[in-house]
Amino acid sequence: MKKNQNIIFYFILFVSGLVYSQNPSFVASVSKNKVEVNEPFTISFVLSGTGGNVTLPSLDADFNIVGGPNQSNSFSSVNGVNSQATTISIFLTAKHTGAITIGAASVKSGNSKLETKPITIEVVKVGAGSGATAVGNTGNQKQNIKESNGQDLFVKSFVNKSNAYLGEQIILTQKVYSRLDLRGFQKVEFPSYNGFWSQTQNNSKQIELHQETINGLTYYVATYHTVYLFPQQVGQISIEPITLECVVRRQSSRQPRDLFEQFFGGGFEDAVVAVKSKLVNVNIQELPIANKPLEFNGAVGNFSAKIDINHNKIKANEAITLKLTISGSGNIKLVEPINLNLPSSFEIFEPKITENINSNDGVSGTKTFEYLIIPREKGEFVIKNVAFSYFNPTTQKYNTISIPEFKILVLPGSGNQNEVSGAATKNEISETAQDIRYIFLDDLNLQLKSNELFFSSSHITSLLLIIFLFIGSLIALTIYKNNNKDISKVNERKASKVAHQQLFNAKKMMEQNNADLFFAEILKALHLYITHKFSLSITDLSQQKTIELFITKGIQHDTVQNFIDIISNCEMVKYSNQGKEKIDLQNTYQDALTLISKIESQLKKA
Repeated sequence: MKKNQNIIFYFILFVSGLVYSQNPSFVASVSKNKVEVNEPFTISFVLSGTGGNVTLPSLDADFNIVGGPNQSNSFSSVNGVNSQATTISIFLTAKHTGAITIGAASVKSGNSKLETKPITIEVVKVGAGSGATAVGNTGNQKQNIKESNGQDLFVKSFVNKSNAYLGEQIILTQKVYSRLDLRGFQKVEFPSYNGFWSQTQNNSKQIELHQETINGLTYYVATYHTVYLFPQQVGQISIEPITLECVVRRQSSRQPRDLFEQFFGGGFEDAVVAVKSKLVNVNIQELPIANKPLEFNGAVGNFSAKIDINHNKIKANEAITLKLTISGSGNIKLVEPINLNLPSSFEIFEPKITENINSNDGVSGTKTFEYLIIPREKGEFVIKNVAFSYFNPTTQKYNTISIPEFKILVLPGSGNQNEVSGAATKNEISETAQDIRYIFLDDLNLQLKSNELFFSSSHITSLLLIIFLFIGSLIALTIYKNNNKDISKVNERKASKVAHQQLFNAKKMMEQNNADLFFAEILKALHLYITHKFSLSITDLSQQKTIELFITKGIQHDTVQNFIDIISNCEMVKYSNQGKEKIDLQNTYQDALTLISKIESQLKKA
């Protein structure tokens, strides 16, 4: 067993010295240079060799990004010389017609900066026809879109209820089921939701896959889209299908091109498969007529209501602010203001409406109606018989919330405030955020302040404090510069901290069961640790040089072997997407933590 480990050890030393023996290049290409508006095409940026700090051109102004960016890696070996290539692909649709130029992308490779050439796309109207000529070094290629067979890949639409009341919330979920390696989505066409008021789920999280078993077959399932529907008509309503194209990774039918592809089971290629869900029907019934309150105005769900008023005592012709707040879940965005039953001498303005709606797990939140009210006559007024009614579909009953009665005392204003004809009108009043702004007529009681600040004890104390703070800042800055003028030592001190921060990201990927990103984060953590600890640039980083440094610095052989094992496992999963189900994520995470601790300890003893 030990002999086999030594063979693997020297094999990795040999291979790692060959991987980066190529002249780097960076080119861009597109799948089509003539497209219709909203027709999808792909732009690819291919880096041959190694590099970092990729800067992509700005695309938002002229294009919609419907998929990606997706990254893939490939290796090749010709006459004993190994090379690698990294491809970044983005699926786009053009927003408008005309000649659109995609700017240059750049990448840093060693001490050089590589840039792609700008590409011009001709965008024509729908129906004018588009070409399939690729620009760059990819040759002529046409996106081959296949229809799904309905077994290995399909999309389904689910509703949480097929029978509902008018205005009742229905949850529509669209899921993609796949037995293939899903890489992304493009050219999505959502239903129009005719007959419904709709609210899309507010979810910015990355789409995650989980497993489901159907008829004995295990599928990877992605919950692609969730929308909340509120029916606006009675009868049977059909929800139209969703259509989209799925990008899947599959093994290529061609023969392996080199030793690496043969070792990892052959090459891989991306394919586009079109899927379409089935029509979904729901039956909508009218709300019950029996026991329907007179105050009911269409609110369906589960709500509460309250009223706040900023003044209960005010002079005539002055303004008060009344806020009616409706809270709860359901069709809250469609809730209308209620009748406040105010006295006829109260002038009321159109309310200012504020919404705070959450659609993460059903539509819920608050809707506030803010009224500006001006009493025109003095007196004590009791506001009562104010109520808010809604229908609860869970209990299938109407509920009425009675607002507690409240009093408003209106005092006489200056002059003859009892005459409504002398009062101001709506157009003569300037509304502010909370009240009406008037000129203050009473005595302001202003006083002359004789004490001066200059040369007082407070003034002298403040000056001395500023001087001490300035001197202290200079001393602290000098100490900081002395401690940080040697960049290599600063990076060496930060190496362990930087690696642990990156391992924390790997732990989050492990908790989300995202194996691909987990192994990528582990690799990045170890690479960052090595470059900081030994003052290496990313272009000089290789396993051979790292192992030589370990041996020179006195790192023990078993620690070096642990490093080789972790790097090999992570690279195998990252570049071939094979074997990840056999590697325990928790053990790999703990091994990486232990490895960094061992290296730190052994470096201190050396």
